[in-house]
Amino acid sequence: MTEDSRRRGRRFAARIKVRFRSIEELVTAYTEDVSRGGLFVTAGQQLPPGTEVQLSLELPDGAAPALVPARVAYVLDEATARTQGRNPGMGMQFLEEDVAPLAERIAVFLSETIGSGEHERPEPIQALVVDDSAAYRDLVAQSLMDAGHFVTVAENGLEALGRAMRRPPDIVLTDVNMPVMDGWQLLRLLRAREETKKVPIVFLTSLDTERDRIKGYQRGVDDYIAKPFAGAELVARVLRIVMRSRWEGHVYSNDTTMTGDLRQVTLHSLLAFAEAERRSALITIQASKTTARISVRKGVVSSVHVPDPNAPETLLERLLMVLDWADGRFFMEDVELPESDEMVVVQMALMEHARRKDEANR
Repeated sequence: MTEDSRRRGRRFAARIKVRFRSIEELVTAYTEDVSRGGLFVTAGQQLPPGTEVQLSLELPDGAAPALVPARVAYVLDEATARTQGRNPGMGMQFLEEDVAPLAERIAVFLSETIGSGEHERPEPIQALVVDDSAAYRDLVAQSLMDAGHFVTVAENGLEALGRAMRRPPDIVLTDVNMPVMDGWQLLRLLRAREETKKVPIVFLTSLDTERDRIKGYQRGVDDYIAKPFAGAELVARVLRIVMRSRWEGHVYSNDTTMTGDLRQVTLHSLLAFAEAERRSALITIQASKTTARISVRKGVVSSVHVPDPNAPETLLERLLMVLDWADGRFFMEDVELPESDEMVVVQMALMEHARRKDEANR
């Protein structure tokens, strides 16, 4: 993939430089876009969809840029980007499917730099891998060990609990359906113990519904990694989760805070959950370079704050704008909220949002 595609006789309309200045920026791009065969490029001026370009990916490892042939898959103009809380740009589709060389390069760089400084090798993380499948258990363990990390393995939740009690790990990667003790029981018991309640826990599975994923986030799951997965991608995701968990643990220390990924649970489902439970909570949405805060009092939206001078004036229109956001992190914290003069019923807002989407797609 990183070979200069000019040797294949391709002609490109442009070469676009993409510079990743930090570890977080690089890992975010990889886990959200690159591993799926594409990349979103921020740009004020867009090329027409279908245009073939060469992406020059400058990683913070100081090595030569990775040259990747790509095609403009879609364009996000300024007006649409504003409604989604994003920057205008172009969605790029790679013209070659094999991202393994780039993934290995990213994984090696991360394993050598993550932690105390960009040019210092940090202490390796200690991971606990739990799966009754020897094949998946070995794949996860070997991938992490090849990247320089320490791994302890267990065949079921009960065995894993004993290992975690003896030595709390930096992260737990666990299957859900296992004999003796499943992932749900392991999650509950780890969260109940003072020594392990802050350890990031990742489910190595793909739960069927958003309701299941909300249940997981509510009970303390930090993230999901769906099977099957590539070893290099797994390492990048694990390191990102550990970094993010440490940051979120510093900023959001309240045990009542539920956090998750909008790609796993949409804001629609999160608000419907809050309405059904009659929750009083502050929901913070962290999207690309912007943040929205939604107050829900007894299951009804009472305020929406978006740091945008062009944001709509009415509560309903601000909520509809944020409902367009499809990626980012959410934080739901139970709080007591005062009564408000302006309120929006969640189901009414969701129906109006669906109606406008339907009209726009006609």
